[in-house]
Amino acid sequence: MTALERELLCAFEALQSAYEQQHKAWQESYANLASMYESTKQEAESSRAAAERFTRQVNGLTQQVDGLSKQL
Repeated sequence: MTALERELLCAFEALQSAYEQQHKAWQESYANLASMYESTKQEAESSRAAAERFTRQVNGLTQQVDGLSKQL
């Protein structure tokens, strides 16, 4: 193997190693983003459900106030 071939092989191996590291980092980032998406989705659903409960409570209280106002 000539010196040039050794240099090319070394450069190729370095590029391959860098690619593998970047690919692994990308996979980890993607997994983290997918996990954050699921967490955010669940939190949003929980918030929506809480908002619906509060809306029902407010509507119920409004009806009670209206009823009491009519009695006065």
